[in-house]
Amino acid sequence: MTTSYSSTDKSAPMPSAPMKYLEDGRVDWGTMWDTFCAPAWDGGPPHRGTMLYAAVPADSTSAQYQAVVAELIRGITAVSGLPAAPAEPGWIAVACASPAMAQWLGESIVLENVAARWDAATLLLPAGPHYTLGGEIKNVITVIAKSHHYWIEHLPTDVKRTLAVQNWLAQMGERVQGWLRPHATRS
Repeated sequence: MTTSYSSTDKSAPMPSAPMKYLEDGRVDWGTMWDTFCAPAWDGGPPHRGTMLYAAVPADSTSAQYQAVVAELIRGITAVSGLPAAPAEPGWIAVACASPAMAQWLGESIVLENVAARWDAATLLLPAGPHYTLGGEIKNVITVIAKSHHYWIEHLPTDVKRTLAVQNWLAQMGERVQGWLRPHATRS
């Protein structure tokens, strides 16, 4: 018996999209999804049932880890158009248009049960040497595709502006607190 996620538990992980391939045998990340279900922040099912964490590899120069990182970068760029590059071991850095975008994407991705961090306009997504193409690699690429799609296509401009102002105010608040902290005195 097959059960659709929409007919039962809305908090259950979303079903997986079938893999599509290019003529050369590589995954065609850019055309894998025709539609997206509602994001977890908007009541949709999370992408994964459990949290996917970054895995710091014992050897970040290993061929296996390098292959995972290369595929993640290729997929992230294909689905979002955002430049991606290796970051510290266990993470992929994605350059976003603004700090507000990086934060919103990161918060949305965490709700999909994939670890994410952000620093200024850089979004960090997990990587690990044990990640498989149809498993963790696909999970990371799916959540950036889904979240980026909603940021670009569905999030109203006034919400994006509000997020940018909130981000700017938080940065200014941190600056002011830094100015007000007592400076260490030299003895």
